Amino acid sequence: MTAQTAPRAGRRSGWTVASRRLEPYLDPAVGVLAAGLALTSLLAADPGSIDQRLEDPDVIAVVATVAAGGALAWRRSRPVPSYAVMLAGCLVVSLSDHYIGLLSVLFLVSLFSLSAHGGRRDGLIGLGVGVVSFVVLALLDVPDLGTSVLLQSLALLVAAWALGDAARSRREQQREQERELVEAAVSDERLRIARELHDVVAHSMSLIAVQAGVGAHVIRTDAAAAEQSLEVIAETSRRALEQTRSMLGMLRDTAEDGARPPTQGLGDLAGLVDDVRATGLEVRLSLPAPLPDLDAAASHAAYRIVQESLTNIVKHSAARTATVTLTATASGLAIEVTDPGPARPGPGPGSGHGLLGLRERVRLLDGALDAGPLGSGYRVRVDLPARVSR
Repeated sequence: MTAQTAPRAGRRSGWTVASRRLEPYLDPAVGVLAAGLALTSLLAADPGSIDQRLEDPDVIAVVATVAAGGALAWRRSRPVPSYAVMLAGCLVVSLSDHYIGLLSVLFLVSLFSLSAHGGRRDGLIGLGVGVVSFVVLALLDVPDLGTSVLLQSLALLVAAWALGDAARSRREQQREQERELVEAAVSDERLRIARELHDVVAHSMSLIAVQAGVGAHVIRTDAAAAEQSLEVIAETSRRALEQTRSMLGMLRDTAEDGARPPTQGLGDLAGLVDDVRATGLEVRLSLPAPLPDLDAAASHAAYRIVQESLTNIVKHSAARTATVTLTATASGLAIEVTDPGPARPGPGPGSGHGLLGLRERVRLLDGALDAGPLGSGYRVRVDLPARVSR
């Protein structure tokens, strides 16, 4: 199955590339072919056997036929001039009492192209002019245009216009759907970046607040400890500013440049834990060896889950220790973050938007999240399904 699918995909891709390369030459080729066939139809016909009033081909009929057929070379790029030349050529041939031949069919193609590739107003005007032209020719009693032929021609004109208008409407609908899909994708991406920004700011501000409190408390009694707190604040602020600046760059208009921020994953958990330890919270980190080879989305989600959980402990718990355990399971990866408590006075870790953001991340990855009190402390447990990188 796989071995057969790949060649078919390759053939489709090759055909797509070839069709795009040939696209600029398609309509000119159609124009040349149409002119040749129309001229052949004019020269090969026996006018007398069709209508005794028809004249033998002359230079005027030949030039008008070739010009009308060749006008299809611009049927999509310039549908209005193309239709005008086609109509003029057909009128010259008919009014000079020559056999119109294949031009009657090509005229329908021209009207279809005008309706499909021009505006709706252009198509309606083209239909009206075509109908009036046929009626006038019938009133002038030109050869080979009796009442039955006139009625058939008018019906075909309406059908050609209707088909072209339907094609144009369908194409506009597809463009609108594509535009809506693009806008939805952009909106989803900006929401994702907003969540990332919340995680970065919340985590960094929590570390800074804790270190600022520690520094203020020991600045008169332990200058070295106060200096260490200031260093942690400076480093945390620098990294937060770098990530924030990069993320805000992505939220600018598309005309501006915004580099995608680096995506943290399982390999960055040790550095995250070191940052949190600098606040005074002793974190025990247990990782499976080797680390599971998850795709970027799952790996990044695991990092943010641990980051948000530790941030909540720093903000809402008086615990001096915390435990982060990652376990490779048969279905994927299990993440558990616990602290022994007790909780600080005030709103608990489930009162803000952090856990709501985590639940949304886990839901998008088809995982499961369980968070709640554990004794006097708190536990966050997440099960992520296996999403192996390709």
